[in-house]
Amino acid sequence: MLVAEEDGELLGYVGCGTNRDPNAPAEAGEVRSMFVGSSAWRRGVGRALMDAALDDLHERGYTAAVVWSFADNDPANAFYERMSFTRDGGERSNEAWAHIPEVRYRRSL
Repeated sequence: MLVAEEDGELLGYVGCGTNRDPNAPAEAGEVRSMFVGSSAWRRGVGRALMDAALDDLHERGYTAAVVWSFADNDPANAFYERMSFTRDGGERSNEAWAHIPEVRYRRSL
C-alpha cells in the first residue's frame, strides 16, 4: 500500500501485488485498489501513485500489470487508458459489488 499525503491530509492510496486472478499468468502483477480524493483530482496525485505502483510491480519482477475497473466508471477508465492500460477482454461481476460488471485492463511494464 502506497499513500499520498499533504500536510497530514490523505490525498490517495494505491495497493498492488500478486495477481489474485487464479488464471493469471505469472508475469502479471495486479493494481488491487486505487483511490484519489476529489480534492486531489487533476493535481498529478493519481499519476504519481500509479507510477509508484507500476515501479513496485516491476521491481518485484513482473513484466505486466492488470487492474480491474467497473465497466461504467468512465473517469477511472479514462485514467487507466491515459496510463497506457488497454482492455484485454477480461470481464467479471462479483456478489460483493452487487454484480456490477467489471472489466480488466492490462499493460506492459
